[in-house]
Amino acid sequence: MPGFKRYFENVGWSVITKIAGLVVSFLATIYVVKSLGPTNYGLLSYAISYVSIFSFIATIGIDQVLYRELIRFPERSDELMGTSLILRLLAGSTAAVICIGSAYLTSANDISLLLISILSFAFIFNAPQVINYEFQARVESKRLSQLWFASYVIINFLKVTVIFLNGGVIYLAGVLLFEAILNASYLIWFRTKKYGSIFRWSFSGSAAKIILTDSWPMILATAFSIIYARIDQVFIKHLIDTTSVGLYDAAVRISEVWYFVPTTIVGTFFPALINAKKSSSDEYTKRLAQSALLLAGISIAVSIPVALFANQIIYILYGASFMPAVPVLQIYIWSSVSTALGSLATSYLIAENMRKALFISSCSTMVMNIILNIILIPKYGIAGSAWATFISYMAVPLSLLFFRLPRQQIYQIFRVKNVLHS
Repeated sequence: MPGFKRYFENVGWSVITKIAGLVVSFLATIYVVKSLGPTNYGLLSYAISYVSIFSFIATIGIDQVLYRELIRFPERSDELMGTSLILRLLAGSTAAVICIGSAYLTSANDISLLLISILSFAFIFNAPQVINYEFQARVESKRLSQLWFASYVIINFLKVTVIFLNGGVIYLAGVLLFEAILNASYLIWFRTKKYGSIFRWSFSGSAAKIILTDSWPMILATAFSIIYARIDQVFIKHLIDTTSVGLYDAAVRISEVWYFVPTTIVGTFFPALINAKKSSSDEYTKRLAQSALLLAGISIAVSIPVALFANQIIYILYGASFMPAVPVLQIYIWSSVSTALGSLATSYLIAENMRKALFISSCSTMVMNIILNIILIPKYGIAGSAWATFISYMAVPLSLLFFRLPRQQIYQIFRVKNVLHS
């Protein structure tokens, strides 16, 4: 399977470099969390979560659609990229205005407002992130390795420096905004070096219409996904307090530190799935099954030791003041299994162009998460929010069973001979 081997090698490069970068990032985050303490760290975490809820406006759901179109029509790359960049710039500016305006209407008049305002401007500078999908579509994302590692080192050095100099959360928010600016600069420079200037790109009204027509379900699906991923910390702040947000997010950080692995695997194997779908139904089914088993196996292998040694992990990394976060870590870490499979399920629905199914799946997960948070947080505190996340995240992969085509293909997996073997 030379084609599949190429994708696997590309995954290897991406994973290795991101592991190196995330080790740096994780160590810096531990230092920042311990130094700030639960309350101050909770302020920053709340602001990040609040801003994240509006990120679906900034992306307008076009990323995966752009990725698909670049794979299908590589000869239209300049037109697709230019159109997507303009759309993202307009959407990012709109998202920043709405986020800041809503914060002043709904949030308490404290430092959170300033943090939210600073972080919101990152939406505009995140527009060049569309360049990532051009590299992925060419199965050359390993070329971005040096870029991301350099960014990780620079940004996390600045975070540590801010804390060492007693800069506080406002300066940390400034560093996060600078991260968006730095990454945008790197991407544009790297793309220009490899493939030529972005000024060769063009905007096409017809391409914009196609992208937006196909992406509007993704806008809603992305909105639902982001809301159910971040709303827990907003609820915790308003139903409990800021300190609880800091405790909760500290546990979540440990659980999510490895999420780049399934995301990278799914993102890099996506072209292989698309190409297999074109050539062979059996090969397509086989690759889906292999990807699902790989993701589930990795997730379970990570979850078991983390759940068993949660007490030791929290104490060693954060200290005694963060020990109330232990139950959250023990529960939340198991969400990684459904998160990994959910990422594959989302890519599958995009490949099949099942927009309605994607909408229903994401919407049901969001509604379930919100309801469970409202019910469980008052009763069980931050552990209740972790349970809400664990239960609701299972809805994404399980929702496939409610649609005819996915059911048929799941059934086909057990009919195709040697489906689980390469």
